[in-house]
Amino acid sequence: MTLRHGGELSRAMREYGHKREQWLDLSTGISPWSWPVPDLPDNVWRDLPDGTLELEAVAARYFGCGDDSVLATPGSQFAISRLPGLLPKGRIALPARGYAEHEAAFVRAGHSSVHYSDLLHLESLVARGEVEHALVISPNNPTTELAARPWLEDLQALLGDPGRYLIVDEAFVDCTPEHSLAPLCPREGLVVMRSLGKFFGLAGLRLGFLLAPADLRDVMREKVDPWAVSHPAEWVGLRALNDTGWQAMQRERVMEASRRWLDDLGRVLPALDWRSAGLFATGTADAAYCARLYHLLAGRALLARCFGDVAGQGALRLGLPAEEERERALDTIAAVAGEME
Repeated sequence: MTLRHGGELSRAMREYGHKREQWLDLSTGISPWSWPVPDLPDNVWRDLPDGTLELEAVAARYFGCGDDSVLATPGSQFAISRLPGLLPKGRIALPARGYAEHEAAFVRAGHSSVHYSDLLHLESLVARGEVEHALVISPNNPTTELAARPWLEDLQALLGDPGRYLIVDEAFVDCTPEHSLAPLCPREGLVVMRSLGKFFGLAGLRLGFLLAPADLRDVMREKVDPWAVSHPAEWVGLRALNDTGWQAMQRERVMEASRRWLDDLGRVLPALDWRSAGLFATGTADAAYCARLYHLLAGRALLARCFGDVAGQGALRLGLPAEEERERALDTIAAVAGEME
């Protein structure tokens, strides 16, 4: 089965028309403000990558974890696809609504999936011994549910036995680093995935990080092809992760914009129950209602992300617009809300 993702603008153009420059793409949770990449020296394009050890050391400082737990990968999707094949086969608890590539990879690797509706349900599954592994997306994409660090620590303790893993996808946690489990790494039975794509606005760089016990990290390192992390990715990643001033500004800018965006969405589209994860907001309502909203927005060249029926509810996710696009986005959403009445 081919999974659909945000950012598939070419597909939207085929289905709904409009020229590329007419579209407003809010279908991803990628920051509208990217780390300002300077001109790269010629040798970065000409020379082969020099290895990721320096990059991994800088990443460890940024994440607050041990150097011996970090592996740089060509995007977090690389680790998502390959990690399940390295873990003992068993039952894995996965969110009923979440980034679907996780479940696809675990099923492909021979695990069986058990869905949980929310974190309390997950805690119950683990406490009753109904799963061997648990995957948490924090904050969840798309539900926005955020797991606090102490709660996650308790959950891992409940998993207990060696060979049982808690995997935490933290692609969107940079706005709330106090909730990250990265500072606990390396820890036996704990895997954390991070990305430079969302908060840094560098999704095209394809740079991610796996944080894991040294033995598991080393096995995963063998899965990474030579030069898989490109020289430009190494060069840019080093500097972006070291730029603490920009990171502080970005965190403040994103959180302020997300508060305004959440208020605006609640005002222009009150029929949905809106929640924010910083870089995106998700509204829930009847599944058919959400699907119609998605189609009407696309008809007006605004691309959102629609998620199907789970327990009768659908979800519509909208990423943060750039400031110069915000009024157009709100006007379009308000017009579509009027059509829905």
